[in-house]
Amino acid sequence: MIDYDRTKILLIYGSIIMATKTDAIEFSGGGSFLSANVTAHRVFTREDLSPAQQLFGRIAEDFMSTEVIPREQEIYDKDWALTRELLLKAGELDLLRVDIPEAYDGLGLDKVSSAYVGEKIGVIPSFAGSLGAHTTIGTLPIVYFGNEEQKARYLPRLASGEWVAAYALTEPGSGSDALAARTKATLNADRTHYVLNGQKMWITNGGFADVFTIFAKVDGEKFTAFIVEREMGVVSGREEPKLGLDGSSTTALILDNVRVPVENVLGTVGAGHKVAFNILNLGRLKLGTRNIGSAKQALTRAMHYAVERHQFGRAIAEFGMIKQKLGEMAVRCYVGDAMVYRTLGDVDRALEAVDEKDSERVLKTIKGFAVECSINKVWTSEALAFVVDEALQVYGGYGYSKEFPAERAYRDARITRIYEGTNEINRLIIPTRLLKNSAMAHHFTGQGVQRALDQHPDSSSSSDRLFSAERDLLARAKRLVTFTLGRAKAVYGDALVSEQEVLGHIADITIEVYALESALLRTEKLVTARSVPDSATPIDITRVYASDAADRMEHSAKQVMATLADAGELDPLLDDVRQLTRHKTLNTIVARRRIADSIIKAGRYYL
Repeated sequence: MIDYDRTKILLIYGSIIMATKTDAIEFSGGGSFLSANVTAHRVFTREDLSPAQQLFGRIAEDFMSTEVIPREQEIYDKDWALTRELLLKAGELDLLRVDIPEAYDGLGLDKVSSAYVGEKIGVIPSFAGSLGAHTTIGTLPIVYFGNEEQKARYLPRLASGEWVAAYALTEPGSGSDALAARTKATLNADRTHYVLNGQKMWITNGGFADVFTIFAKVDGEKFTAFIVEREMGVVSGREEPKLGLDGSSTTALILDNVRVPVENVLGTVGAGHKVAFNILNLGRLKLGTRNIGSAKQALTRAMHYAVERHQFGRAIAEFGMIKQKLGEMAVRCYVGDAMVYRTLGDVDRALEAVDEKDSERVLKTIKGFAVECSINKVWTSEALAFVVDEALQVYGGYGYSKEFPAERAYRDARITRIYEGTNEINRLIIPTRLLKNSAMAHHFTGQGVQRALDQHPDSSSSSDRLFSAERDLLARAKRLVTFTLGRAKAVYGDALVSEQEVLGHIADITIEVYALESALLRTEKLVTARSVPDSATPIDITRVYASDAADRMEHSAKQVMATLADAGELDPLLDDVRQLTRHKTLNTIVARRRIADSIIKAGRYYL
């Protein structure tokens, strides 16, 4: 394994972070990308990972290849003692400490570093699920909501892997509607303990965790978070027989008169929703790199198989329909990377102005990016679903066999559209939070909608600019969000929150805007650093994505307008939609062939 000198690495890391802090640039989330004119030099991309960040990634990658992958079958056989042993080894390499403050034996590093490590751990999704549940939703509630005594008691043991953490929110009758929880907490007569009674479901690490963040209603009403140790009486149910991630522990928790000291209330009584929703948002922030990392693995394996598999006297990688699959899989991987690292970089830069000890301000800052976090959660999980499905198809009949890797990746990927808030819930979050953003509110008024229709393209954009057509489309697509959301708000008023199909289509348009802009910015930055010929594949990817995104946005906008239009009004509205989504026809068939050829030539996904 890599010779790991923690002190030396942290000194390198600290010097690089200090040298690369961004001055005099303001970053804001909450969908402000819809109105901002962001230039390439202002965004963080994967290519901006520092040597220290890459070194941490290599440590994680080396740990997985030497310690975890050789024990893969034992992990799938549910050897929880082995999983705990591996978590301890991860702790020795500081892979569990990244998000924990230095004062409590952590590293207190940035979100980019944390997410990048998570991507490397994701080579075995089951183990990544165990480690990720421990370091993110298991540990971060105490990092951000614990008092000094709680942090001192729990965080050093969680940082080392001596104790394993879990997060217990979901119940048999409350999933997305978390506040409908029925687990009760009753203060005992001498006011020293809360007595918890109820049941939790789908708890990752449930079979072997030592410490749980458990949500219950005090007196049946006040939704509250508690730090609960297993020895206080928590009993695990059976291991759930799952579709995927079968090498991670998922159980119910039975809480039968579990006695929790009053000092183990996390945050304040009645404020459990703040813990629950902030922690889920943090989970979404970092989930994207794991999703895209898994997609890259699936693409690389499918490409290798396509090169080795011969039919009709040729490698199937030479056939057009296989190239179309490989090319589009590469498009999803590249665009996904652009999106998630852009958001992570913006969050880290916003946090530079915040005292890390001020947990309330840190969480408020991250919450400001809830729109972007939901966008990334939805987009990357659905990109992963597409890639693993197409990868299995490349394998043909062998893809359906458990003796080949495609079927496990297919099964493991399915949960990503459900946990950390279902994609349906996240689609509702996107437009509703846009409407709540006071800085954006004027865009969705009648005047704002009219301006979106009347506005002409920026005359300063040159027709000989590399991405002039795509930039023009992006500008109009941003106005399309204003047009559709503003019009929907005008028609439905406050009742819009109940029009889920309309909100879902508007969310899809917004998601496409963020994805398209992120891809453009990443590629423009690459071209500046390299040259146009050296960036040929990213340029192809960006243009292919723009072309297809325009069609998808037009489809969604048409559905919205058909719902909102009065009699005789639809045709003019559809004309407006077509004006906002028009784009130059691109030969995407040939472009995808070139993209696939570049991946085949490299022997792996390399971007």
